[in-house]
Amino acid sequence: MSIDADIINALSLPWDAFFQNIKNDFDTANSIIDSLLTAKNRCQVTPFYVQAIIANSSVFLVSNTGSSDTLNLTQAGACWLLGKSLTCALPLEDAAVAPCHAVIRYTPDAGFFIADVGSQTGTYVNRRRLSPQKRQPLRDGDMIELGDLTVEFFVDNFDPLENPSDFPADNHEITYTGYEISY
Repeated sequence: MSIDADIINALSLPWDAFFQNIKNDFDTANSIIDSLLTAKNRCQVTPFYVQAIIANSSVFLVSNTGSSDTLNLTQAGACWLLGKSLTCALPLEDAAVAPCHAVIRYTPDAGFFIADVGSQTGTYVNRRRLSPQKRQPLRDGDMIELGDLTVEFFVDNFDPLENPSDFPADNHEITYTGYEISY
């Protein structure tokens, strides 16, 4: 399977880093590129987003927070700093954003979290201000506010679940309401 050259040209990414993040799996790359091309269409409130990609046991972020037409790609990892500083994994161009404003973290057993690292203007998730240094779970579709910048958070998982028993059952609390089972 080949990747369309027009698609490659439409996305401004460091392609060597992208393919390294997904361990040079070109079939997965095609699926991810389709997702990257349509991420902006998923935005409901703002044109800016942070998209978490899980692929080939790697996790990385892609964002258009610098400009709605340019994509930023992080290295595969589990922790990414967001802020105005160019040393941040995702540099944010907003005057009210601190040099080191917030951190997004991923763990396979609990998913994505965000924490404010002590910024003056604060970090908000779904309009709720976070306490400094206290982590808040992130879910697909969450709204994140950093200074005056509002972004939507998306998660795309390209790692197929091979066996449902790979995830421990104690991750979900099950309650019986009398009419239905809620997870």
